[in-house]
Amino acid sequence: MNPDIELLINRIEQKELKVRVSLDRPVYKQPEDSILYRSCRILLILGMINLEKGLSKELIACIDFILRNTGYQSKFILEYFKNNKELLNKLNSWKKQKNIENDFYLIQYKSVPWDLRFNDMFLFLSIRGLIGTKKTSDSTKIIILEKGMNISEALRSIFEEETNFLNLFNGKIKEKDTKRIITEVIPNTYWRENEKLIC
Repeated sequence: MNPDIELLINRIEQKELKVRVSLDRPVYKQPEDSILYRSCRILLILGMINLEKGLSKELIACIDFILRNTGYQSKFILEYFKNNKELLNKLNSWKKQKNIENDFYLIQYKSVPWDLRFNDMFLFLSIRGLIGTKKTSDSTKIIILEKGMNISEALRSIFEEETNFLNLFNGKIKEKDTKRIITEVIPNTYWRENEKLIC
């Protein structure tokens, strides 16, 4: 037996602990399952979109959804810019992503794809002084604070694909249009595609 392993076993036995070996396969944790990883992406969104007004929880959920589900991004771009003369330029400047994530934690909240972990992420960012809230006559918006903005700018080199997509909107995104596309247009397209497979 290896002397190092024997020494380890002896020390464990001296402390009256039991050695247990698990032969189960290790569980790999996807980056998407990490609150830190997801919170960083929310900070990136807040640092790039609607800086002055802030974002509602619902709009953050919609933007986060489209960043994670890259298969829907081309449909979103086509629908969002359909009456814009710059549509072709926008499509040419966008680099299609390869990584596609499937969501298993989504529920419907005010008709938007709400992730059950969002409140944990907002708390995570808030207690670190990275985000705050701004009350308007209609609702409460989440805004990025100066400390959060510094981190958000640094995150752009890490979240390159997400940054590339968000740059298409030049810092402003319309909440009403975004919600309509995410909650109506994309689901209808998805079901139509599945109907073709069934028939």
